[in-house]
Amino acid sequence: MSSLFIDSTYDLGLGVLDDGLNWLTFERLQGQKASVVIQSSAYELLKKHQINPQELKSIISINGPGFYTGLRLAEGFADVFQFFGVPHYSFYSYDIPAWCGVKSGVWFTKAYRGEYFFYHWDESGSRQELLSGKEIAAVLEKYENVFIHSDVSLDELSRGLIKQSTSTLEMLQKNPQVIFKNVLDQKLKKEAFYFRAPEDEFKANP
Repeated sequence: MSSLFIDSTYDLGLGVLDDGLNWLTFERLQGQKASVVIQSSAYELLKKHQINPQELKSIISINGPGFYTGLRLAEGFADVFQFFGVPHYSFYSYDIPAWCGVKSGVWFTKAYRGEYFFYHWDESGSRQELLSGKEIAAVLEKYENVFIHSDVSLDELSRGLIKQSTSTLEMLQKNPQVIFKNVLDQKLKKEAFYFRAPEDEFKANP
């Protein structure tokens, strides 16, 4: 049985995994509005591989860190499948390096309102922080390599400060068995990690 993968944290990524957790297909739909294309694109991917949506083994999504609208889109789409008994599992992009054997490092992304998010981890534990643009240079200069979700998770300021980066989305594409085995074995279902609270996301303009 196959699984459908969804990533709507920044742009839209869709993939289909076979029963051995190998990619049958993976696509990034950059430059297209996710809410417009997610249903038709997922349908076409499943149809191409002759997969009945109701017979999927699972829906697996990256549930952040990211922005409210994109993450709610994936959650809502997965809810439809759960109605038919297809379980939904989820994890965070910054989980990926440790699952691939990276014992310490920092994962970084732009957040909102001029803020930037850091996730630090090593063998003793992990921590998170939100910093302003004025503060990030002092942190980033300590690292020869920084993990990021993908190219679209950076802006002009952060691109100029990072010496070298490794995309966790690309790691996911190259190591599906390792990563998705962790998700399915643990039956992970992590809450959506928003940079902006819903009350801020939908605040009316003065």
